[in-house]
Amino acid sequence: MSGRGHIWIWPYLDLVVNDRAAAVCYQSPMQPHDIRPPVRRPPVHLHVGPTAAVFTWSGDRWTHRITTGGEADGWTSFDGPSLADDPRWPASPVLVELSRVDLPRAGAGGGSAIVGVGLAGRSHFSASIAADPEVTDAIRFEIACRLHEHPLWLGSTYRTGGQLVQLTAGDALATLPRTVVWAYSIGPQGISRVCGAVIATEPA
Repeated sequence: MSGRGHIWIWPYLDLVVNDRAAAVCYQSPMQPHDIRPPVRRPPVHLHVGPTAAVFTWSGDRWTHRITTGGEADGWTSFDGPSLADDPRWPASPVLVELSRVDLPRAGAGGGSAIVGVGLAGRSHFSASIAADPEVTDAIRFEIACRLHEHPLWLGSTYRTGGQLVQLTAGDALATLPRTVVWAYSIGPQGISRVCGAVIATEPA
C-alpha cells in the first residue's frame, strides 16, 4: 500500500484513485486470456503455494472459487443479486474480461497476476488478483468501482462452510462520480481485510 490515494498492485499495475478520475496504468504488456465472443471460455487459474483460484465463465461473467489445500469447502464467489435485490448492485463485482500480467521473479514473488474489468448499471469495476506480498500462500484481491450514483450495496460476497461472508465496501465521501476501493486476502488463514471493507458473516 502507498499513500496519497494509491493502491499499488505490485510495481506493474498502479490503480490511481481520486475524487475526479480513476485510471489503471499498465507498465507491462497485457496478454488477453481469450478474445472469442463470451459464450464459452476456458477456466483461468492462479496458484499461490497451496492456494488456488479458478475463474469460470458463467453466463455473462466470470465467477471464481478459491481452495487452500486443507479446506474442504473452499471459498466460492456469490455472484447473484445482493440484499438490495437490484441488478445495478450485485453481490460481487461483475467481471466480464480477464487478462494475465506476467510478473518477474523480483516482484510480488514472481508468477502472474489476473486483472479484470466489468460493468453493472452505471458502475465500472476493475480488479487485480495476485499473490499477497505480506501474507504467505494468500491471494490478494484489490477491487475498485467507479460510481456515478449512490450505491444500495457495494462489496464482495462468498459462500463457505454453509455461510455467506460479505465484505461491505464504502468510504466517508458523498461526492459523485467517485471511486471506491477495497482489498482483502484469502489463504490458509481464512479471509482478512486489507482496506476499505467491513467483513460480516451470516447463514447461507
